[in-house]
Amino acid sequence: MSNNITSKFKAGTGVIVTTSDITRVVAIHAYSTIAGTFALSDSTGDKIKFQVPASGMADIYIGDQGVRFNGTVNVSCPNGGGVTLFVG
Repeated sequence: MSNNITSKFKAGTGVIVTTSDITRVVAIHAYSTIAGTFALSDSTGDKIKFQVPASGMADIYIGDQGVRFNGTVNVSCPNGGGVTLFVG
């Protein structure tokens, strides 16, 4: 079970979590003004990909164990999009 849950917000594409440790993503909130694909990745490649419709959003609960990311977490999102990760 994850503990010390925090939130990280990023508008646009780039690094959302900077660390050399393990990060577990337990939930995601994403929005976009245009339709497009969001991708979350670490040094090994994409771990999570999902689509959001134009002027839409997605709320994804992954669970207490979360998805494991090694080190820095990057987000790629459509123009006019942003993402909030809940990590532990």
